[in-house]
Amino acid sequence: MSGEKTFIRAGMKVAVVSCSALGDTTLFLRLAWRLQAAGAQVTVVSASLSAVREYLPGLEIIGDTQPDVAALAESNDLVICYIDWLIKASQAGVELLSLSNVAYLSGKKLPARFQLDQRSVLIDGVLIPAAHNVICRDPKAGKTMVQWIDLYAEEVLGLDPAIPLMGFQFLPAVAGDAGFRIAIFPTTPHAKKNYSSRGYRRLARSLVAKGWQVEFVGTPAERDVLQAQYEGFTVHAFTDLKGLVDFLCSCSIVISNDSGGGHLGSLLGLRTFTITRRRLDFTWRPGFNSLNRVINPLFTFKWMGKTVWRPFIPLSRVLREIPTVVRR
Repeated sequence: MSGEKTFIRAGMKVAVVSCSALGDTTLFLRLAWRLQAAGAQVTVVSASLSAVREYLPGLEIIGDTQPDVAALAESNDLVICYIDWLIKASQAGVELLSLSNVAYLSGKKLPARFQLDQRSVLIDGVLIPAAHNVICRDPKAGKTMVQWIDLYAEEVLGLDPAIPLMGFQFLPAVAGDAGFRIAIFPTTPHAKKNYSSRGYRRLARSLVAKGWQVEFVGTPAERDVLQAQYEGFTVHAFTDLKGLVDFLCSCSIVISNDSGGGHLGSLLGLRTFTITRRRLDFTWRPGFNSLNRVINPLFTFKWMGKTVWRPFIPLSRVLREIPTVVRR
């Protein structure tokens, strides 16, 4: 599509309304950068990104926790909105489907009751086919969500994938000891995704023995619990995204479950290891650079309706790929 026609012209006003989850936010930020690279004036609505607006020059960041989609549609040529905001508005009795210049994106599924596949998005009298869409159209294709969002930008909006993206700017200088520091994100909001604390302790101790400085990251609400679980290690809990971004600038490796921490680390150019029960090419693995590795179990089995996988994670794969460091 990018070689045939682009629907985005220089100076066009486009609003990108992200969701609250960190992993999804990184995808919507990438889409905003693609639009920015095409010359659009881009507004991003994201409560978390408001804390790092100084690192996002050229983007207008609105930190609303409850976006006014109707107002955005009035002041922009195009709005690309995460589907959850339509669902929440519908539950509150607010009608948004009549907004002809709002395109809704979902991760993998659009709610059938909205019949979005039968609606067109209109920009200056021009119809954009398939603007309402899912990001991942085929979870078995082996593509990352980053590749899928890039395909949406190219095939639907007609954006040129070869144009360099702005990326984060004016980040803190990389710390002198970043080459020795590893950040581990041991939790997610979904317990079934989490590798065991016992396994992470074993991994952390092995990495320390190889000369690395290992530090853990959690939310403020879970900090005390994590500090008790990882006694002897530093546990960070940042109140906003800027604190987390600044900390990751002092690291070279991120180890995490299937969580936003891995996606953010990948977006910042760090090497990532994602521990998951899923297959190696699962769609939601970090994909912003080529230094991303998935560690999955050697095998799994069902027991009383649950999948048993944590005892079979081969930590040796991580340790083999992370060298011993010698500090001078």
